[in-house]
Amino acid sequence: MHSVSNSITHLQRSTPRQNRRGDVHLRRGDVHLRRGDVHLRRGFSLLEIVIVSIMLAIMAATIVPKFTVAARQIEDKAILEVEDLLRMYAFRNGSGTQQIGLYYDKISGEVSLWIKDLDPANPEGPRVWQQDRLSSPVQLPDGMLIVEALVDGVSMRDENWNIPSHADGSRPRIELLIAGREKTAALVLETYTTVPVRVGEPGVVVREQVDLDDQGAAMEIW
Repeated sequence: MHSVSNSITHLQRSTPRQNRRGDVHLRRGDVHLRRGDVHLRRGFSLLEIVIVSIMLAIMAATIVPKFTVAARQIEDKAILEVEDLLRMYAFRNGSGTQQIGLYYDKISGEVSLWIKDLDPANPEGPRVWQQDRLSSPVQLPDGMLIVEALVDGVSMRDENWNIPSHADGSRPRIELLIAGREKTAALVLETYTTVPVRVGEPGVVVREQVDLDDQGAAMEIW
């Protein structure tokens, strides 16, 4: 009888007590459990990782080409604007008496037209180069540069350069190689035309100036 009483007493002491909210309190020890305190953590399964990887690959394959196309369009627009600037360079040279210059600042990436005109600060003094007010400069996008400029076949090696027309009213042959991250173009402005062309583009034929006297063909029909 004594042993049965001890057993009942032992069970009562070791049995947890539960209050009205359902919280469990153990009489002995420091363990105090509440509902919602237990969180089960588990890692990702191999199948889940594979599915997520496939989804990321599909998203990358969809988004990256869009950024590439957008960058190509921006660079192509800049090349077109440089073509327009060359066209304006030739037009201003043929229609005016002022010297016109094509100026490039490598640090800022800006291409602009300059004219040799009266100095507003000293009208009686010599003419000075100043930015043309009738044309807008071209801002090349990030990563796009004029990597080479040739004037009558001679390379312009300075970071900042100006290609002026000649004092007698003629102008040099200009070749520009423009390179970006997505687009590259070689522009040529001949001395006898006001329209620049892209060398290497399909269907583009660049005509070269020929001296018929030097060729011994001055009297031939052409």
